[in-house]
Amino acid sequence: MNKAKSFIKQFVAVVKGDDAEATAQKALRQADSGLKAEIASLTGDTVAFEEAVENAEENLTLATVNHGKLITSRKDYVANLLRAKNDLTDAQDKLTAHLEKIKFLQEQLDNLSDEVKA
Repeated sequence: MNKAKSFIKQFVAVVKGDDAEATAQKALRQADSGLKAEIASLTGDTVAFEEAVENAEENLTLATVNHGKLITSRKDYVANLLRAKNDLTDAQDKLTAHLEKIKFLQEQLDNLSDEVKA
């Protein structure tokens, strides 16, 4: 009788294809794998965003002291100073957005893990 039930289940699976639970398990594995891969990739990219902020901070410092040169044009000095400040703000915003993306994806991964445990 056991062989018959097993045969029938296998036969039905072949005829109907994957059942909803099997499909859900495959989707879960794919989602888990995709999130983990993307988080790892983005985490590796974080260094570049942090370096951009450091470089922008350094450029702002240099612009503040006019790169150690006499100020021959106050208008150009102020324009360079504002440009350096805007570059720093942009770099900080990009880093923040990048870190928020990682945080969001990690939360989604954690939610998947919590659902599996439940």
